[in-house]
Amino acid sequence: MTNKFSHPARQRGISLIVTLMIVILLSLLGLYGAGVLVLDTRSAANDFRAREAMAAAESGTEQGLSFLNANRDRILAGGWDANGDGTADTAWTTCGTENWCLPIRSTDRANWQYLTIGLNSQPDAGSFTLHLLTPVPDADPDTVDSSLLVYNVVAIGSSADGTSTATLKQGSYFYPLLLGSVGTPLAAASNVDLSGNYSIITNSNGGGTGVPVTAWSDSTLTPGGSFASCHIGDFVGGACPSSDALSKNGVTGSDLAGNDPNFPPDLFEFLFGVPDDEYQTIKDQAKVVADCSGLSGSSSGLIWVTGDCSPPGNIGTADKPVLLVVQGDTTINAGNQLYGLLYMFDPSGGTPKLIANGNAHLHGAVFAHSGVDLQLNGGFVLEYDSEVLENIQNSPSGRRLARIPGGWSDVQEQ
Repeated sequence: MTNKFSHPARQRGISLIVTLMIVILLSLLGLYGAGVLVLDTRSAANDFRAREAMAAAESGTEQGLSFLNANRDRILAGGWDANGDGTADTAWTTCGTENWCLPIRSTDRANWQYLTIGLNSQPDAGSFTLHLLTPVPDADPDTVDSSLLVYNVVAIGSSADGTSTATLKQGSYFYPLLLGSVGTPLAAASNVDLSGNYSIITNSNGGGTGVPVTAWSDSTLTPGGSFASCHIGDFVGGACPSSDALSKNGVTGSDLAGNDPNFPPDLFEFLFGVPDDEYQTIKDQAKVVADCSGLSGSSSGLIWVTGDCSPPGNIGTADKPVLLVVQGDTTINAGNQLYGLLYMFDPSGGTPKLIANGNAHLHGAVFAHSGVDLQLNGGFVLEYDSEVLENIQNSPSGRRLARIPGGWSDVQEQ
């Protein structure tokens, strides 16, 4: 008797059902695999866009630090001086709920203000918006620096298609380029012949309260000619009178600190904190010029002169003095005023000249890295001016930018 299930027609029917089931299973597996592939592709695309936004934000913070360092003179208490004319074109705005203010703690945002800075970005590879945040002056006198010296650089990066964003914050601050104390109107690492027709107004407290210091050197200081030093209160008629002079021709007073064993072996390092053979790190922070022909009373901050310096008029002001590094000779012409610190620096170890005539006046101090040849006549006055020197240290233009350790963050809101 033939088994009903072994009939060829029935066997063909079962084979068809099995085949259909296998096709269905394979189709389901294919659909599942396609779904997984789509999810993987979407995940990879999202990851790429997130990385693209993060890279744009990182680029923004780096460009922001460079911008801040290069434009320190144009970031004013009133805002951003876009035209370089000394007036703010874009005012600071107090932080609120803006995205770029979110990295600041919500309880502290009212103590911060921001500027939005327009810089070119690369929209085809992600873009960014850049913002500078600084404490509101006097918002908290115990913790807030009101001198525009502390900044958060905040960049918001976007992917090329705009679907992903990332926010980065980098804290930074300006610290003084002058790390050493400028406690004397004249310092030189050499023998100095103090001859000529000129006066030096001493730092009356350079060696401590009531201890005047006029010149400082590791070698001999020899007064001669019509040179005289005196206190500012004794300076009358445009000169230090011989009767009230601390030092003069034939009299070496205690205000002349020569042959001092404590004089620094590297005066450049004493002032700037880096050895003289690494001077390029300081020069990179400066406005570099070949000579002083373009300098004027509106010049300020760190200026590095690679040749001789003979300015046509005044340089700097008491409020905005210069930190002037000159590699060649310096001439201060008749009647001209120079406000700041003049650092005479010849990397080759030469002896530059300081030449002055006709009642020229330098307010601040003169430091000579190695030797200096003083050719000072016509009633030249070198006046120690603590206000000028303080303004060099306190001004952002006389400072160097550094990152705040631990100041990097990609936290959106705290």
